[in-house]
Amino acid sequence: MNVTSLLFWGALLAIGVSDAQRHRIPNKMVLLLMLITVCHLFVYGITQWSDHLLGGLLAFFVSLLFYWKRAMAAGDVKLLFVVGLWLGLDQLAGASAYIILAGGVIGCFYLVQFLALSGISWQHNVKSYYYQRVSYKFQYHTKLVIPFAPAVVIGLASYYYLH
Repeated sequence: MNVTSLLFWGALLAIGVSDAQRHRIPNKMVLLLMLITVCHLFVYGITQWSDHLLGGLLAFFVSLLFYWKRAMAAGDVKLLFVVGLWLGLDQLAGASAYIILAGGVIGCFYLVQFLALSGISWQHNVKSYYYQRVSYKFQYHTKLVIPFAPAVVIGLASYYYLH
């Protein structure tokens, strides 16, 4: 592991912790991560710049669709652009599968915690959810917010560990 990889993982870990604690990804940290990524690509002579740029753009535009649907925050979109730039197009699909899987596992844990802390029975939550989907008049005001940066960190680490 080289110096820029260590810096990348350190900055990515700091972003994941920040998002888990405050539900916010600092722009300065994402910018630092992007500078580390660009330095890594320059220093280690990556010849396929177009592959990395296309990976970043694909990750950005796919996550932008989720942002428009209000399923993802703006910080997550910027973070996924940098991760796509780091990975390149050829590794993006495999890493995305691990990131999505990690997001699902983390989402299940957050859902269980949310239901346990809500003080409302499981049956009532399920009925309210289905009633909300059927009736446009009913509004379920409590939203479950799940930070996505920890899923990116865990998914990317799993991808690198297993490949």
